[in-house]
Amino acid sequence: MPYAIWRLNCSVSATVRPEAAHFRMALVERESGTIVEGADLRYPGSIVKNVERGNRDFYLIVGVDEIDSYRITLETLPEFL
Repeated sequence: MPYAIWRLNCSVSATVRPEAAHFRMALVERESGTIVEGADLRYPGSIVKNVERGNRDFYLIVGVDEIDSYRITLETLPEFL
């Protein structure tokens, strides 16, 4: 990511079996394999994680159970635009 501070905005929806809904996400630094940030939601909802690492390569690992849909958006703060 080219920005010093950026945001992972995650939202989850589950209507069929919301009591069993589970969303997991890990942001991993590619070179070291270090988990930089993670999220664990047991019920439908949303979570925002601020990441203060830039100029590195990352990948996401996502796991879901009984989730109808999810959305992860990458955002930056207005002062970096």
